[in-house]
Amino acid sequence: MRHKERRYGYDAKRALAVCGVLAASAAALFQGEFTALASPTFSRTAEEWAVLQDDKLTWDEIPDLIHEYNATVRDNEQAYADDERNLMDAQDIREAMIDQADDYDNMAMDIAGSSEASAAQYRAQANSMRDQADDNVTDKDILRWNYDRIEDSLVQNARLTFLDYYSSIEEQKKARTALDTAKLTYDSAVNRFNVGMATETEVLTARESMLQAEASIITADAAVDSTKKLLLVTCGWGYDSVVEIGALPEIDIAEIDATDPAADTETAIKQNYTLRTDERMLQNTNTSNNYVQLREKYEKKISDDTDQVRASVRSAYDALVSARNAYNDAVSARQLAADAAASAERNLAIGSISQSEYQTAVKQLESAGYDEEIARIGVMTAKVNYDACVDGLASAGSTT
Repeated sequence: MRHKERRYGYDAKRALAVCGVLAASAAALFQGEFTALASPTFSRTAEEWAVLQDDKLTWDEIPDLIHEYNATVRDNEQAYADDERNLMDAQDIREAMIDQADDYDNMAMDIAGSSEASAAQYRAQANSMRDQADDNVTDKDILRWNYDRIEDSLVQNARLTFLDYYSSIEEQKKARTALDTAKLTYDSAVNRFNVGMATETEVLTARESMLQAEASIITADAAVDSTKKLLLVTCGWGYDSVVEIGALPEIDIAEIDATDPAADTETAIKQNYTLRTDERMLQNTNTSNNYVQLREKYEKKISDDTDQVRASVRSAYDALVSARNAYNDAVSARQLAADAAASAERNLAIGSISQSEYQTAVKQLESAGYDEEIARIGVMTAKVNYDACVDGLASAGSTT
């Protein structure tokens, strides 16, 4: 078992950058130092901490791993704690900005005799700060929601990476099966060439296909390795840590078939981080000097962002249905491949096909099985994205 201090010692010092919403997955695999602390010990039971601190990464613990050990989440928590605005309402923040503007004016007066250029710069800063104060509609809750949105996005991306890891393993298996098939085709071409039943071009083409299959294995192996490293780093381990990845979650096709996009869209509107921020900003215009202009601005923003959320949920639902249909097709294709393999076995028994032809049918069945599993994981991926939309992350406008 890995003890708590290892999380912040040897492993954490290797690499604890965040990928996902930061779009820096490759750059995240660096050796940096992680100094932020997780939640206080008393916030979880000893059993809960033990699960989080062992060297096993399971689907269900991803949200807690992100919360406790993700570098960006920990940095954001520190930034929120250090932000003086985290206890202020919108008017308090405006007053603090005006006080800062007054300080700039005083600095301008103090330096005016010796440097009029510097004094002018301070006066410009003061005017800019007062303009910002007039337009401010941010408060402590909006600050908190922004950090919560980032954390939820990181959880979503970690789950997607978890699924990508297993999908890449299936692609890896499929690549090896493709190489086996290519070798069978090449050997068959060589044998037929030796007895005058194939051309040299057919042999060369089969050989080229075999070399391409070998190259695909290298690519597939690299994908498995890089996806695992990305998952580990996102969840707080060092990229080279020895960690067991837990099993895939089960998928409930009946639940997917029963999805109600209309009801989920209304839930998404209520839960959406951007829309919640829009509503609060609109409320906060009541105490602003620019009440009329700001109210018009945020009323339009709410309308536009609501339309975007509806479109985002619809798009995610369409992707879910498409993934479900693709899985159905993959199941059917695997069954057809199974029938073909069974037929090939019977034909082999009566001598109507060669051993090579039979082995090719078997390999095609193996490949169809991998395609089915990849499609099943694709349904899970679409469901994660759909659920994230409903739970508050549907795409909308910016929060400013």
